[in-house]
Amino acid sequence: MTKSLQFLSGSGEMGALMRAYDWESSPVGPVTDWPQSLLTTLGILLNSRFPMFLFWGPDLVCFYNDAYRPSLGNEGKHPWSLGKKGEEVWPEIWHSIKPLIDQVLGGGESTWSEDQLIPIFRNGKMEDVYWTFSHSPAFDDNGKINGVYVTCTETTNSVVARKKLEEKNDQLNFAIEATELGTFDFNPLTNKFSGNNRLKDWFGLPHAEEIDLPKAIEVIVEKDRSRVVDAIQKSLQYESGGLYDIEYSIINPIDKQERIVRAKGKAWFGEDRKPYRFTGTLQDITEQALSRRKIEASEKRTEVERNKLHDFFTQAPAMLAILKGPQHVFEFANPAYLEHMGNRNPIGKTVLEFRPELAEQGFIELLDKVYNTGETFTGKELPLKVDRGNGEHEQYFLNFTYQAFTNDKGEIEGIL
Repeated sequence: MTKSLQFLSGSGEMGALMRAYDWESSPVGPVTDWPQSLLTTLGILLNSRFPMFLFWGPDLVCFYNDAYRPSLGNEGKHPWSLGKKGEEVWPEIWHSIKPLIDQVLGGGESTWSEDQLIPIFRNGKMEDVYWTFSHSPAFDDNGKINGVYVTCTETTNSVVARKKLEEKNDQLNFAIEATELGTFDFNPLTNKFSGNNRLKDWFGLPHAEEIDLPKAIEVIVEKDRSRVVDAIQKSLQYESGGLYDIEYSIINPIDKQERIVRAKGKAWFGEDRKPYRFTGTLQDITEQALSRRKIEASEKRTEVERNKLHDFFTQAPAMLAILKGPQHVFEFANPAYLEHMGNRNPIGKTVLEFRPELAEQGFIELLDKVYNTGETFTGKELPLKVDRGNGEHEQYFLNFTYQAFTNDKGEIEGIL
């Protein structure tokens, strides 16, 4: 290797390409005529693992190192761009980078651009590529600026990842706003939490960055306070899995508005199994909770009334039975009825199964009519032959009533 090419020693693929390049036919001429300043600059460039590019001389001839080479892609400018004029190599972005080059060549300040979008032609097509780069002067042997040194790194992957994260955050924020959720982020180490403005408005708290947890706990109604504190403490224990799901009421200390909220969250633990973060959402469920409580109270009253009615039927001296559905299935029969039927258990059986003798006496048709029309039928001293389980038919004359009953939608459910 000649002394003039000593700077190319151990300089990777680009060093090998420079050694093989026909520099005599290039704008910079043969290597033997290159100034020491260019040799020194290229020696630094080629042996650096940081992506570097050099524009040199009046034609701004292009040089670059192995670290820069991946940014040129697999098809396009590599290795063709080596030794070419800058305007030939970068026609698609020359209008963007030439002013920066001229600024440095004119003795101006070095440039700095971060995550700058500069589309280039590579891999057989134009691609949107993001760069963080700086243009700085490269000096000749006389100390005059004769080139522009470009240190750069492609940030496309990080920019795209950040944009995707921002997009996901935007989608999450939209979902939070659309569902009118409050959000909280609690730091167990400082015992302080932050939240969105909606949550702070509900709690009557200032829109400060962080708030003491005890101050927020005071807003919870007294009957729920200890239950919420216990639930938080449990969630902050590693064995709990960190899950948090609780319903409670709060009263805004400013406007005195009461809300019923549902809080859902999760605690996050480090390798030492200690919590370092506790995040979640709060939903205002006042309307749903009040409606549910009304239904529950109504169902409780209905259950009480049903029990009272059951007690009344059980204690009634008259024979009573409740039949459900179009097949007239026995749902209830009081003791008087069971005694009349020889103390046999009819529950879960149809009338036809339990009392087949009624079919030929026309009583099944009467039950069908009452069930289908809702019209009450009253029989007076009607004859009825009854099998009480001994295989013999006994003659009775009965006064009785078949009366339909309905559900809360007004639909006929059965017969009393």
